[in-house]
Amino acid sequence: MSDDELRRAIRVLRERADLARNEGRDDDADMLEKTIHGYQEEMSQRL
Repeated sequence: MSDDELRRAIRVLRERADLARNEGRDDDADMLEKTIHGYQEEMSQRL
């Protein structure tokens, strides 16, 4: 995945996690947060 694709994925997943949290779907939000964290780690290793 390119840097731009990772940034876009993180942004979209952040929106989905926020929506899930607002709707009371904490398990879904937690799963999305873990995926976001993994993508952020990948980005930090590229720098």
